[in-house]
Amino acid sequence: MNIHFLGTSSGVPSKTRNTSSVGITFERTKSWLMVDCGEATQQQLLKSDLSFFHIETICISHVHGDHCYGLPGLLSTMSMNGKKSALNLIAPKSVIEWINMTLKMSHTQLSFDLLTHDIESINKQIEFESYDIELITLKHRVPSYGFKFTEKNIPNKLNIEKLRNEGIESGPHFNLLQKGEDVIFQGKTLLSKAYTYPSWTARRVIICGDNEKPALLQSYCNNIDLLVHEATFTHSDLHQVGFHTGHSDAKRVAEFAQMNAIPNLALTHFSVRYHGPHGLAKIKNEAEISYKGNLILADDFQVYNIVKNEMH
Repeated sequence: MNIHFLGTSSGVPSKTRNTSSVGITFERTKSWLMVDCGEATQQQLLKSDLSFFHIETICISHVHGDHCYGLPGLLSTMSMNGKKSALNLIAPKSVIEWINMTLKMSHTQLSFDLLTHDIESINKQIEFESYDIELITLKHRVPSYGFKFTEKNIPNKLNIEKLRNEGIESGPHFNLLQKGEDVIFQGKTLLSKAYTYPSWTARRVIICGDNEKPALLQSYCNNIDLLVHEATFTHSDLHQVGFHTGHSDAKRVAEFAQMNAIPNLALTHFSVRYHGPHGLAKIKNEAEISYKGNLILADDFQVYNIVKNEMH
């Protein structure tokens, strides 16, 4: 399971960072998903290893342009390139209305089905073949959401020792059990779940939209492998801005991650004031004071692998 940082700037792009977008890929399927789609995200995709054709789901965290302005162009390009598989769009209702109107105004006929899911109407969770998505309400200047992704369809391993201890000989029924099917063996029903276990523990990641209150994530964090959260400012700089930004700072996010024993923390969505050659040093220093886990300061095109925790 890989996390692809396609855009790590806040508000506006710079020469080194584009606006917000993150991709998630899985080892067992070509289909992948995207969280947020800032302006020029399709240009970022062209410079990455990710394929337009295999995007299955796009999640938009909130209505601000640095998180959604790239959608119309991306959808149009995918269509012009001949994408056929359906695309799920999970977004605020107003974003869905804007996309539909933009496509209509520009006379854009998509080559694929656009399946829209209004965030405000989803009951906490939406399920797909390879992953489940849990919605988290955040706090920003406008309604904003985070997304908790839980991996599914993990291949089973057979409990060979248990099978042998019960005198169950090998044969075609072993393969069926491993595939999750119950079988009849010598007049006895063998339940797949009794003789198999997942090859690895399901991996879980939370990717947040803009959020000034990390504590809202607390009840979702007890079993996650990675938290991706904005750190638009340092703590001291945030209080010097002079207006309510609705954003977090590195100190508060780091303290939250440490308090909840989150093993991996990726900070992103950095203000352009930190984009220079040594700009992230202030963000890093502030976070490292409070957080002792694995800290990632995301760069555009960086790929972070969440390793498998193999079951034995």
